[in-house]
Amino acid sequence: MIGQKDPVAAAAQKYKPIQSAVPGTTLGPIQINAFLGGGKLLDTPGVNLHHRQAAVVHSEDLPVLAPQRRLRGHSFPNSRVASDNGTASEVQSSDLNGFSIFWGGLVRIDMLKVLPETCFYGPKALRIHIVPTVEADEFYQKELGVLLTPPTGKERADDWRGLETERQLRIQYEDVERPACDVAISGLGWISIEPVSRSIRQYDSDSDLNLKDKAGALHSTVHDPKPVEVFVRPPLPVGKVGAEWYQYRELTDKEEEVRPKWFF
Repeated sequence: MIGQKDPVAAAAQKYKPIQSAVPGTTLGPIQINAFLGGGKLLDTPGVNLHHRQAAVVHSEDLPVLAPQRRLRGHSFPNSRVASDNGTASEVQSSDLNGFSIFWGGLVRIDMLKVLPETCFYGPKALRIHIVPTVEADEFYQKELGVLLTPPTGKERADDWRGLETERQLRIQYEDVERPACDVAISGLGWISIEPVSRSIRQYDSDSDLNLKDKAGALHSTVHDPKPVEVFVRPPLPVGKVGAEWYQYRELTDKEEEVRPKWFF
């Protein structure tokens, strides 16, 4: 709007972009000569959301957290990722029970009981690694800043405070035809947890197994930096698979109470 009325502002807009491709990267006031009368336009940092990953990651690592294209889920167990870590045979024999999944150096998920099929939705640049849980602490200390990035490089890894928060998740499920829930990592992405893998559900449809009457609980532990928020939410229907199980429902009374109110 300013550029339509002021030629100096139009020139500044042409050569000095005022919108970053990566949100949350303005670290200090940026002065822009944008007015014919000599006035200045200042771009200031936005609100600091301390519970998001961007608040704890080094500024030069922030572009890694920004999705560059449409998000696609990465499902596990995944033989390619397991083979990269030399655990392919173990994962195939025991699924993911007793294994830990590292999402870069930012998140660690310990699979404790009842293997879910796990699907990660987040920036593709963030690599995922699988190791046995008994080796997870040693692996993290050894590979932080190398395989597990961000933080990138030894200097940033030395300044990294680590995964200080540990949250135990006990997820109840009743319907094996749909994901049990999403585990969302604020500012990073989410993990869709399925109680029974799609391959087993397909086998059930072609056999005498009856999974529809089964219910149970999934157990996992999520480690992440303090004070990054981790929360469990109803699963988001993604793509064609989501269209197969999604059913619209009204909000419960409890959900209505906590829902933000809008006043017009």
